[in-house]
Amino acid sequence: MRALLLTAVAVAVALPVVPAQTWSTAACGPAAVSVGDYRQYEGTGSGTTPFSFTVTVTTAPGCTATGSVGYVTEHTSTGPTDIVATSGTLTWTDATDAKLVVVGVVRDGTPEPEEAFALRLHSPQNLVITRDRGRGQIIDDDLPAVETGLDGGKICWRYESSTVEVGVHTNTPARAPITIHYRTVHTGANPPGYYPVKDGIITIPTGSTRGTATIRLKTDPNLPDEQFYVEIFSPSAGTLGLSRVPITVKSKR
Repeated sequence: MRALLLTAVAVAVALPVVPAQTWSTAACGPAAVSVGDYRQYEGTGSGTTPFSFTVTVTTAPGCTATGSVGYVTEHTSTGPTDIVATSGTLTWTDATDAKLVVVGVVRDGTPEPEEAFALRLHSPQNLVITRDRGRGQIIDDDLPAVETGLDGGKICWRYESSTVEVGVHTNTPARAPITIHYRTVHTGANPPGYYPVKDGIITIPTGSTRGTATIRLKTDPNLPDEQFYVEIFSPSAGTLGLSRVPITVKSKR
């Protein structure tokens, strides 16, 4: 019996100890990589509109991705294209974060058919592509023409509200989210009785025609009456209608 126990101990000591990390790494395997779609207005004016495609990696629980994949734009519509040809490589090193590929689309004011293109993934290294094409859809904002404007000026009372909300509207329901920038313009010699806005953003969601520019007021009732302006600029689609309105703030009854 003693001899058997000694033999068992000797065998146990002789067996190699395999680190748990070796098994975990082997079980992870290559991560899966895929690209999503992006749909947006072309935009009017000069410059380009960014179309941002999200490329994601999916791993087994507790694993990370290490590898790379190439990407390239492909024109899939007939006729001329408004996309800026783009290509490159995305790389992950012991990570799981999503990455963005931005494709520029040339803005213009010419009515034209909607255009489609693709962002294609290729040449994976230590990754497995599960969705190789992201569809890009360029929505024309010139036919029908999209116009965004402010609702109009306002008179408000400082003792009744701590904010001013100025409505913004489009002439047609948004077919993709529309963003508009806004700012306040101070008038008069006194310091502002509100919190100035240098570059706020309003978003009109898909299917809607409405948005709101919000300005915070200082609530001290001893501040004098005042007037300032709200301006909108740089819409992501179409052109501007009424772009500047006065706001009058009353401090006392």
